[in-house]
Amino acid sequence: MSDTDGDIALDAIGYAEAMRELEGILEELEGDELDVDVLADRVRRASELIRLCRGRITRAQDDVARIVADLEELDPDAAEAPTVPDDV
Repeated sequence: MSDTDGDIALDAIGYAEAMRELEGILEELEGDELDVDVLADRVRRASELIRLCRGRITRAQDDVARIVADLEELDPDAAEAPTVPDDV
């Protein structure tokens, strides 16, 4: 399940792994040794990973809101939904 350039396919990657890969790409971009020929590919991959992470966060927020709403139906005095940071 790898892309042609050796990256793990997005459908097979978890959030934590995507974040680690993003951190690695950032280190590459900040370094002096990144080959110009692969620069666009690394930025493209970073963009895909960011989209994936944002999607996962949005889904998690929706799931939490739905679960809390279901709980509130059972107990209207239940606490409000916790907030999930959306800074990614």
